[in-house]
Amino acid sequence: MASKQTVTVDLKGIFDMDVMEVVEQTRDSEKNPYDLKEILSKFNGKQVSISIKEVNDLPVKYE
Repeated sequence: MASKQTVTVDLKGIFDMDVMEVVEQTRDSEKNPYDLKEILSKFNGKQVSISIKEVNDLPVKYE
């Protein structure tokens, strides 16, 4: 069995499809934008597996 190398990119933030950008909000209230198109271009022509996950807060039950 051949050895494999896995390249992973993890982004967490608000996705804006109009500008193909993911904006991460830090604990210090800073906003860090990431150019999703530029990141994806590094994988152009390569075999990839893509997963997208949406995270939502659950409502709290108050008594």
